[in-house]
Amino acid sequence: MIRVNALERQNTPLLPEFFRVLNESVSTSSFILRDEVRKLEEKVRSLLSEDSHVIGVNSGTDALMLSIFAAGIRAGDEVLVPSRTYIASVSAIVHAKAKPVFIDVGEDLNLDVDCVVPLITRETKAIMPVHLSGHPCEMQKIMQIARDFNLVVIEDAAPAIGSKFRSQSVGSFGDFAAISLHPLKVLGVLGDGGLLVVNNQELANYLSVYRDHGHPQPKAFENFNSFGINSRLDNIQAGFANIKIPLLDNWIKKRRINALRYHEVLVKTKVGWQFDRQLESLKLGSDFYDSYSSFVISVENRGDFIDSMARDPFPVEVLTSFPRPLHNHPNLLKFYNLNLPQKLPRTEYFSERTVQIPVHADLTDWEVEVICEKLSKYFRRKI
Repeated sequence: MIRVNALERQNTPLLPEFFRVLNESVSTSSFILRDEVRKLEEKVRSLLSEDSHVIGVNSGTDALMLSIFAAGIRAGDEVLVPSRTYIASVSAIVHAKAKPVFIDVGEDLNLDVDCVVPLITRETKAIMPVHLSGHPCEMQKIMQIARDFNLVVIEDAAPAIGSKFRSQSVGSFGDFAAISLHPLKVLGVLGDGGLLVVNNQELANYLSVYRDHGHPQPKAFENFNSFGINSRLDNIQAGFANIKIPLLDNWIKKRRINALRYHEVLVKTKVGWQFDRQLESLKLGSDFYDSYSSFVISVENRGDFIDSMARDPFPVEVLTSFPRPLHNHPNLLKFYNLNLPQKLPRTEYFSERTVQIPVHADLTDWEVEVICEKLSKYFRRKI
């Protein structure tokens, strides 16, 4: 089966380099907040902008929670967030005892900027755009709204390192940003890891100490300056990320080439709203530069599509994409006593229809052609 993820294809050729990092860390006892972490922070800063300050943390989720904390968001405050997102986006808000205010998505499956202003109240303190699937949000409009209403912007860029809006890297627009290094991300390590991005030097200095129990370096004395937490990116995982960073650009280019092939097939079959629009984002001069951490399409009959793609010969794996939006998750809403929005029509529509197909950089040309042929056959049958 042609799978959505084939991490062994990416990681196995890099094993000699991984073992080198492991050997160096073990032989020098360099495990926590050492050179590899500092190198990674600087490398990612150079990818984003010189005004960004990058802090290695335990996970993308921790980066979101630290952003909420550092932004001064407290009990009763409201944070605007799309319902179509991974649970971590909302967890970071809820754990601060703040209130998530759910926004509907637009046709690009990211938050609909036109829905934002009517939801702003005196309790609204922040907006959290999520660059889902590696597709950038319309950050220029979002930043203007934030300025007009004095809102903090926390970018959930967990799946979107390498993506750009109008030639500027996502993660470098807002006051804070979170990047995940989970193995399934475009830049993934061999375990958990994350990066917190801060645009304020003073806050960055504070958070770089806060992530380590509030203990400044060097640790010769117990000179804690706060009751911090333990959210440190370890040296070995940072070293693995440093090996991969020089390969990131080519991996994204290959994902985009694969995505272009799919779009060309889908546009020819004239089967949906989204294909022409997404094809535009792959053209030179587009405002959007997608990293395609996943390739998501909308189908009328999800089960039928999944079954069709899985048939022999040469079955293709298809995964559902956010089939239950967070505003429509009764267990979470009941437990946390969250306010249910009356209706998020596009979010609910796409939750029943969206799927993702393989797009990763390690697909062979033959596999991409198989996927294209299956897409063409399926959608032409539906015309």
